[in-house]
Amino acid sequence: MAAAEMSIEFALRLLLRDVPRMAIGAIILVAIAINFANIIGRYVFLAPLDWAEEVLVFLVIWGVCLGASAVTYDNRHLDMNLFAAGFPPRLRAALELAKLVVLVGFCLFTLSNASTIVALMANNGQVSITAGIPMTVPYAAFVAGFGLIATSAIAGAWARRGERASAPGAGDLDPPGQA
Repeated sequence: MAAAEMSIEFALRLLLRDVPRMAIGAIILVAIAINFANIIGRYVFLAPLDWAEEVLVFLVIWGVCLGASAVTYDNRHLDMNLFAAGFPPRLRAALELAKLVVLVGFCLFTLSNASTIVALMANNGQVSITAGIPMTVPYAAFVAGFGLIATSAIAGAWARRGERASAPGAGDLDPPGQA
């Protein structure tokens, strides 16, 4: 494998898997801090943070949308392969390609619709009820998430193509460690 190709794969893995994982870690730490502050406010000072629950929900939305990219890049999402495991390698490869096309198509369709919603929210100037956060923030998570999922699916499949070709039993499309 050429050095340039390896650096491209490294960059894709970093951007589509590792950075989202780090972002999820940061989101969890922020959520823990907000939750802790809310507990102290509620039970010590009898003054809970009104905005905490709403912000926590938005953080979870962003965490899930970013996490889906990392899961998709590694091909570790739910997969119904009970029968496909017994199929010949070429048929499994064709099914993997069909799955990739359907996944990317669904993601692009959803990304398009989510973009429309973000634009509507931006034009309306709508904000959340208690925190006053623009509603473009949580809805933008779906734009980013589905865009990253589509990109991760393509990049992950591209990265795994070399593993399949060089692995013993070439044509096996299961991720490493899975049968």
